[in-house]
Amino acid sequence: MAATRSAKTIRAELADARDASRTARELAERELRISVVARSRAAEALERTAARPGVEETHRERLRAQYAAADRVVAQRRAALDKAREFESAAVVVVDAFESEATSASPLAAALLQVVGSKRATTPRTVTRTVPSPRTGSTAGVRSPRPRTA
Repeated sequence: MAATRSAKTIRAELADARDASRTARELAERELRISVVARSRAAEALERTAARPGVEETHRERLRAQYAAADRVVAQRRAALDKAREFESAAVVVVDAFESEATSASPLAAALLQVVGSKRATTPRTVTRTVPSPRTGSTAGVRSPRPRTA
């Protein structure tokens, strides 16, 4: 019965990890869309000054710098989205594999239960990780109420 309870607990934790990875991917997609719009606005502002005579070069230089910064943010957000997609894909694979192996009572499922159980005993309940702020780009420590699992 203890193995069944552990399997149920692990199944719930894996489902939570899958859901969290989907939420992270959706957030990364939203942040990428926002940054693409900001870059487009910076490009439009720069293009508007190209046709106007008498625009100070310092103003155009500032607009070029804003566009370059917006372009860097798009690249960072695109990379973050790629990582979030990879993590979500991995989470789905692990959940599916656990479901198929746990129902068949295979040695692989038993080993997974044992590994997760031993990791759980050594993992603290609260994990602090650094997460970038979507608005400022700076990082802040965020406390997670649950231990990180595979």
